[in-house]
Amino acid sequence: MFDPHKDWLPIGTVVRLKGADRLAMIVGYMAVDGNTRQAWDYAGYPYPEGKQDPEEVFFDRENIDELYQAGFCDAEGMAFLAYISSAEPSYKKDRAARKSQLAVVGARE
Repeated sequence: MFDPHKDWLPIGTVVRLKGADRLAMIVGYMAVDGNTRQAWDYAGYPYPEGKQDPEEVFFDRENIDELYQAGFCDAEGMAFLAYISSAEPSYKKDRAARKSQLAVVGARE
């Protein structure tokens, strides 16, 4: 079983986010919001309707309130989750740098 606050969750996992009325399905990892340039742990779409422009949802592990259904995960999926876990230190470093850059840009505006 996956711990949604510690483990990377498989693509297709359905979660409820804190304070949200609708469920979200995970569609990507280590995502960057194209509008704000902020880095997030996950990208998702509303469940059950899926992609509805511009309905993409970005969220972090700590935003997950409840795991409803883990997505399909075979040996290849587990290997990929292990790979992104190994890339996490680099991701966290890049994410911190992005936050610093966004703070500087925000201070200038």
